[in-house]
Amino acid sequence: MKAKILRVNLTKKCWQEEKISLSKMAGGRYLTSYLISREVPPHTRPFSEQNKIILACGPLAGQGISSASRLSVGSKSPLTGGIKEANAGGTAGDALARLGWNAVILEGRSPEWVILVLEEQEVKFLPAERYLGLGNYKTAELLHQEWGKDYSLILIGPAGEKKLWASGVAVTDPCGRPSRMAARGGLGAVMGSKRVKGILLPYGQVSPSLREKRWSLIEAKKEFHHLILKSERIKILAKYGTAETLGLVNTLGALPTRNFRQGQFELAHLINGEALFNLIKERQGAGKHTEKCMAACLIRCSNVVPAPDGTEIVAPLEYETLGLMGANLGVSDLDSIARWNYYLNDLGLDTIEVGAALGVMAEAGLATFGQPLSFEKIILEIYKDGLLGRLAGMGASFCGLALGTERVPAIKGQAISAYDPRGVKGTGLTYLTSPMGADHTAGLTVFAPVDHHTKEGQKELSFRTQIIRAAYDALGLCVFLLSATGQHPDKVVNLLNACYDLELKPHYLEELGAEVISIEKAYNTAAGLPEVEELPEFMKEEPLDPYHLSWDIPPEELACFWENLKVGGRKP
Repeated sequence: MKAKILRVNLTKKCWQEEKISLSKMAGGRYLTSYLISREVPPHTRPFSEQNKIILACGPLAGQGISSASRLSVGSKSPLTGGIKEANAGGTAGDALARLGWNAVILEGRSPEWVILVLEEQEVKFLPAERYLGLGNYKTAELLHQEWGKDYSLILIGPAGEKKLWASGVAVTDPCGRPSRMAARGGLGAVMGSKRVKGILLPYGQVSPSLREKRWSLIEAKKEFHHLILKSERIKILAKYGTAETLGLVNTLGALPTRNFRQGQFELAHLINGEALFNLIKERQGAGKHTEKCMAACLIRCSNVVPAPDGTEIVAPLEYETLGLMGANLGVSDLDSIARWNYYLNDLGLDTIEVGAALGVMAEAGLATFGQPLSFEKIILEIYKDGLLGRLAGMGASFCGLALGTERVPAIKGQAISAYDPRGVKGTGLTYLTSPMGADHTAGLTVFAPVDHHTKEGQKELSFRTQIIRAAYDALGLCVFLLSATGQHPDKVVNLLNACYDLELKPHYLEELGAEVISIEKAYNTAAGLPEVEELPEFMKEEPLDPYHLSWDIPPEELACFWENLKVGGRKP
């Protein structure tokens, strides 16, 4: 595959187009990790000029294919110290593809803060002073007023400007909200270190490949979309959104509660998918049970949460936020959680990382579990650059070190997602073995029809799940598709074959996922990171109530976790 790359030198304020040869037909996480591994030395400091930010779309973006236009953001992470990819929905993946680029490389450091405008034949470097200190929502409003609604925006908030380690990168959704977050790993802080406040991409153009539609692509899309529409899991997502997961995880006894002390929250029924559904139904107004985050999405798992007066609080409110900023803090008030979600979107922060950090701060006596106002004061301090606000914005591991608190739910410097590893052991293995660190998106196993409390079969499950999720990330595909297409890899590969006149076989997805993880593992090893991490001590020592679950997988059983990782296969 020949990939078209836009290289932007921020130091010199110049740009050039390049074409590179790749061994795989892929983009997304494959391309971000490939480029970081080749252009950023492993021991580079995350905020140095030598680090780079890579933005990449998948090869199916811009084709009108459901859930195939996610944007990958890659860099060396200030949280994990290793290679990192985070991805987001929204409009930027399609916009990048329609401009004809597979990836954008941001290198160097701008002498002053800039807004970049990426157009088909030009890159503009515009002064960003008027936007500094503004939240993502106000910045998006002003940029859309100036440039029009037909621009997709990629932004960092005030937290990214300050290089707070929990900062993410925001992407505008089809309604223009900067609410789709490439949240994990602190990549917004890296973008802030480059002094890039935002990036604009025209969204109204048509992908070159769409100008020559082939009948084979129309048929491949039809079969792919049919699988999505008949999936029962996707029907549930369209009704309840990801909040539906809270009931499942609570029943399993794996819902983080009061800084991961218990696995069930006694007030879970007040913040689960049904509670959120009923709140939206009762208040109506701006509320929506279902909304798409990408233009062609048939899953439509997003939502709009209304206030009592019907005005919009936030869109969307998702499971990870309900878990880490709800149950984890002992908070059962949906309005508070939705409001905090809005604040953190505006600031440009990861709700998982900040939710875990707030739990650590409550552990240290700086807030009180179950008392929303005690947490809201800290969140609002982030706007004011107060000391406690900065602590929360630096993430859970930093909070633990600064406060001398040993009970810190983090692995590889990154907060654990809303699945306690003692209760969902396959996901726990993903946390310990993934090059991405404690990130559920790297290999979530909770929906597999297995006994999640036993260690039997969990290594194989985590291994397979990480491989297929890496492949989907590399293709710019939403992983929620897996409930519909996971057993039908041929339908995914058929899309690639139809788009690019290839003859790939279904096992190509396994080859691609293995290649992605191999690249990332090699980079992290060169950076001095262990291949397998360990759980926080308290998780190894304390059983998790109510089922008295223990972590019973010793490190020696994981020493050869990746020994069967096979890299190779035909070149497209």
